[in-house]
This record gives sequence, C-alpha cells and structure tokens, in this order.
Amino acid sequence: MAAAHTLGLRIPDDLSLVGYNDIPIVSRLPVPLTTVRVPFDQIAAGALDLLLDHTTTARTLVATPTLIPRRSTAPPQQQPGPA
Repeated sequence: MAAAHTLGLRIPDDLSLVGYNDIPIVSRLPVPLTTVRVPFDQIAAGALDLLLDHTTTARTLVATPTLIPRRSTAPPQQQPGPA
C-alpha cells in the first residue's frame, strides 16, 4: 500500500490489493485490506493426524481458504474504447 501511495496510485480505484493470512491489523488500515484467511487450526490438526497415523494408507486432507472482501478491492473499471 505504501508503494502504491508513493507512485500516486489510489486503492482500490487504480489498484486492487489482496493479502494473505488475515493478520488482525489489516482490517484497521486506512483502506482495510481484502485477504485470504487460511484455516491454520485445521491445517495443524490435519498434520498431527497424519503424523500420528501409523497406517500406510495414503490420505489427502483439504483445508479450504476463505476470501474476506474489504475495501482494498474493486471490480475492474471499463476503459473507454477508441473514438
């Protein structure tokens, strides 16, 4: 956000930004940051289950992230066509 500001870009008018991990401060920024929240508790629990599983059965565990939309993103603006 600081680099965009330095370049004179406005968020989200000129540039949409999305963060990752949803750290608490991002919702309190001057332009709250849209983020992808990762279920670390599910990932950790799944990893422990796999480590403690003494069977040889292959398993796949899926932890689905969640998009948390905030004010740092906007739909693309239509560019005027040739006249």
